[in-house]
Amino acid sequence: MSVVLGNSDFKIEAPVQNAKITGVQESLLQESEKDIIWYRDNFFGKGTYYPDIFVTNCLATTLNIYLAHMNFLATDSPRGPMAISLIDDADNTYKALIRATQGSERLSVSSTAVTTSWWRSLFGLKPLPEDIFAALSRNIPSHNLKLCKDPNLPNELLQMEERQVIRSYKFGVCYLAGGQDTEEQMMGNKMETVSPAFKQFLNFLGETIELKGWKSYRAGLDVTNNNTGTHSVYTKWQGYEIMYHVSTMLPYNPNDRQQLERKRHIGNDIVVIVFQDDANTPIQLQSIVSHQNHVIVVVTPHGDLYRIVVLAKNGVPVFTPELPEPCLITKEAVGRDFFLHKLVNGERASYKAPSFASKISRTRTVLLFETATKGLGS
Repeated sequence: MSVVLGNSDFKIEAPVQNAKITGVQESLLQESEKDIIWYRDNFFGKGTYYPDIFVTNCLATTLNIYLAHMNFLATDSPRGPMAISLIDDADNTYKALIRATQGSERLSVSSTAVTTSWWRSLFGLKPLPEDIFAALSRNIPSHNLKLCKDPNLPNELLQMEERQVIRSYKFGVCYLAGGQDTEEQMMGNKMETVSPAFKQFLNFLGETIELKGWKSYRAGLDVTNNNTGTHSVYTKWQGYEIMYHVSTMLPYNPNDRQQLERKRHIGNDIVVIVFQDDANTPIQLQSIVSHQNHVIVVVTPHGDLYRIVVLAKNGVPVFTPELPEPCLITKEAVGRDFFLHKLVNGERASYKAPSFASKISRTRTVLLFETATKGLGS
C-alpha cells in the first residue's frame, strides 16, 4: 500500500472485478452539453410565437392555435427560478426540457397520456400546458410559470447552458522522492533534483510549455512576467484543455517551509496527482490539508507500467472508469486515455460533493433568475 489514510477525510477506491484498462468507451459529454444538444435537436428554431393568442398566466386559452415550441419562465417557484421548453412534436409526443436550480430534466410523454377537459375534447382543442406538465411530472409548478413571448429567449437559453460547460481543467502534480511521505516534503522538492522517472511521467501527462507569451488555457498561471515559474505542462485531450500545476515547476522559496506560493495553486486544485518514486514509503495522507482537494491519485512506477491508487474525499460519488486489480496502466495511448479519463471524471464527480454542489446550485439559480427576469420583462 502506497498510502496511509490516518485521520484524513479520504477513502481509497476499491477495485472492481473484471474491470479492464481501456481507452475512452463512454460519452464525455457533460449534462449541460447533453441539454444543449437535446434543445437544438428538438426545440430550437421549431415554431414561433403567435401574438394573437390570448394568454393568461401560462395558458393559451381562447384560440386553437398551439405553439410548436413554447418557453415558460418563473422567477420564483417552490423549485426556485425555472425555465421550461415545451414542444408538441410530429409523433404525438410532448417533450420538455425542465431547467431548475438543481439541474435539468429531459422528459417526454405520449399525447394519449395527457388528460384534458371534456369540452376541449368536444371542440377538438389541444390540452392546456398545465395538463401537459401534470402528465410529464408531478413536480412542475405550472401555476408559477408564464409563457415568454421574447423571440430572443431561445438564444438566451442556449447561452445560459453554454456558460455552464467546462472545457478546461487544471490538475495538481506533486513529486515525492524516495523516503519522503508528507506534503511539506513534496512541496519542498525542486526540479533539479527530481528523478528521471518523474520527468518521464511529466512527458506522459503532456508537453512542457514556456509560460511567457502562452496564448491557450493558463489555469491562473502568469504568462507575462514569469511570476509563477517559467514552464508548465499542458495538453489537449478529447477536445478539452488541461494545464497541470507542477509543484517542482512553481516558484520555490527557500525561506518558506510550507511553500505557500506552490500551495496557493495546488491547494486550490480539485484533483491532485502525487508521483511517488518509492512505494515502500507510503504517503501520510493526513499531512495534506486543503478544502479544495477532493480526489488524489497516487502514481508509482512499476517496471514499464504505472501503479495507480485513487482516493476520493467523503461525499464524492463513485466515478468511472472502474479500476481493475491490480491497477497497472501502460505508458502508451490506451493507458494515458484511461488515466486522463479518470482525472476528468474525478473532477466532475467532485462537483456533486456537498462543498461544491451548493455553490454550483447558487450559480445556476442566479443564471436562471437573470434569464427569467429578462425574458418576462421584455
